[in-house]
Amino acid sequence: MIQKPISYTDLAKYKCMFFDFDGVVLESGNIKTDAFVELYAGTGVEEQVKAHHLAHQGVARYEKFKWISENLLNQEHTQEMGEELGKRFSELVKAKVLSAPFVPGFREMITFIRQQNIYCVVASGTPQEELRGIVIDRKLSPFFDEVYGSPRKKAEIAKEVMQRKQLNAEDCLFFGDASTDHQAAVQTHMDFFARLTPELSDYWEKVTYKYGASDFSKIQ
Repeated sequence: MIQKPISYTDLAKYKCMFFDFDGVVLESGNIKTDAFVELYAGTGVEEQVKAHHLAHQGVARYEKFKWISENLLNQEHTQEMGEELGKRFSELVKAKVLSAPFVPGFREMITFIRQQNIYCVVASGTPQEELRGIVIDRKLSPFFDEVYGSPRKKAEIAKEVMQRKQLNAEDCLFFGDASTDHQAAVQTHMDFFARLTPELSDYWEKVTYKYGASDFSKIQ
């Protein structure tokens, strides 16, 4: 993984920024990985569940539930099953997410960004109602102008905001730690900051990105 530092001067040139949430704002990525494994404990496919989740970080959990049912458990997946799994998943992760620390350097970076009057939007794979509740409970609302989650796709969210705010691709930067984040940036032709994690090292080795670092603590 190639580190590509970003500076405060670089940040200040943008008009709008999009942020994934888990693993970008809060160190909550591993919480959800552990919850997926716990949700399927005793099925014999725990490691496959973990691998699928890590390979598809940023994808809505309900899509993963369906894939796991049909491809790993060889059973028909119903909406009722998805809703029950979603309820149990939320119960497993909520308290832990509410106490998760910030990604190193994020608070300092977002404080600077807000001082520049840059428009900030969350585009996450977490269900929207749940995500907005977390943002409120963690008192993160001052950091973001808009907060969106699933079922809408990240590229769809970004395109709608860009059109409504009359923003060009070069005005925008997407912060993410997952392949879905990077793909959303590619689809909308905006610059991308990759939070480089060991879990996706193979992916980051294969793709290009404008900026990349293990966290936000070394911005100067």
